Amino acid sequence: MRAREWAVAAAFGDPAEYDVPVLPTWRVERGDDGDLAFASSDRDEPFITAKRPVRVRR
Repeated sequence: MRAREWAVAAAFGDPAEYDVPVLPTWRVERGDDGDLAFASSDRDEPFITAKRPVRVRR
């Protein structure tokens, strides 16, 4: 739900003006085997990883 709130608020200006929290800064890492990991910029360990990510259509 936060993603929708941020997207709507960003469409009409600065999200902070609508009391929507600031998005965190993430670091994206890719391994040699195609692994994918997301880590917070202030932490070393990733908070989510995918060993074999696949492309999907919505």
